[in-house]
Amino acid sequence: MAYPQLEINVRKLEYNARMEVTNLKKSGVTVMGVNKVFNGLPETALAIVKGGIETVAESRVHNLKKIKDIPCKKCLLRSPLMSQIEDTVRYADISLNSEIEIIRALSREAVRQNRIHEILLMIDMGDIREGIWYENEAEIEEVIKEIKSLPHLEIYGLGTNFNCFGTALPTVKNGNAFYQLAQRLEEKCAVEFQYLSAGNCTSYHLIDKGIWPRGLNHLRIGGLHLHGIEYVSMKYLDEYYHSDMDINRAVSNLYILRAEIIELNTKPTVPVGELGVDAFLQSKTFEDRGRRKRALLAVGRQDVPSENCWPVDEQISIMGQTSDHTLIDIEDCDYQYRVGDIISFELDYTALLAACNSPGVEKVFVTD
Repeated sequence: MAYPQLEINVRKLEYNARMEVTNLKKSGVTVMGVNKVFNGLPETALAIVKGGIETVAESRVHNLKKIKDIPCKKCLLRSPLMSQIEDTVRYADISLNSEIEIIRALSREAVRQNRIHEILLMIDMGDIREGIWYENEAEIEEVIKEIKSLPHLEIYGLGTNFNCFGTALPTVKNGNAFYQLAQRLEEKCAVEFQYLSAGNCTSYHLIDKGIWPRGLNHLRIGGLHLHGIEYVSMKYLDEYYHSDMDINRAVSNLYILRAEIIELNTKPTVPVGELGVDAFLQSKTFEDRGRRKRALLAVGRQDVPSENCWPVDEQISIMGQTSDHTLIDIEDCDYQYRVGDIISFELDYTALLAACNSPGVEKVFVTD
């Protein structure tokens, strides 16, 4: 068994996806399941497909390659790179788009491969990241009309995004504005959008509050089935499994990072000598707590940031990290740890993202 190790409970992930699909269906919303945090792991993609999600989204083409054999539709979750048009058409059934030059290139390549490629045309409703600016309605009309005329392309729907860059929250107001824009475009362009994709997991808070705008029928979601969190109010939803970071938490074992103790010692809590900066060029201050027992773990910042991890043993506190080591205080622990023992941590989204993208972290899957 190799450490550090990330344990992913795919049975609980499947359950979360099933709850998500069922709950959102009540509001007329179809879920596109986002798998990007897992860096294209086919095991996690298969878990959410088993939970009822029919389309899996990744942000990178090389991750779409990893899940090519999963029985579902695949979506590239950001605009294709002009340098990756061939692989985009080969591995993605759908892609998010806002640049007409890229859309034209997708059409040419789809003709060459004799495939149909679907376009989710992105509209920026205020978060100032991707998408055609919502006020440029004439430009949007022109793009839609051209997509309709291009061979081997179909319009999957109209999409927008909130809260990722500009922190603009999804609201009833901008949701209604998006729907009304779509209605005008349908009439002017003689098109019917199958999906109005109204954002990501932050949009779920409108469903949770019972104020979901009518006509919006699609969301691109990862965080809800990943952690069971309503991300605007930052509350945990009881019907989901989640990695709970509250102080009175019950460990859910949805994602667990395990690291091995490679040294035990008792040392002062303040360094001796003239102080400079640490390995990351940061100056530090230290509280003198006397001599305390501590352990050195074989996991570091290049694997996962410690500020986004919580020891399962609540008597452990994290002292800090270097690139290859994590220091923990075990002075107050009832259990007497030894060299070679394994320390377990729960992870938030940031830590899960880092662990999944670290080649030095072994990934294992459980189905309990």
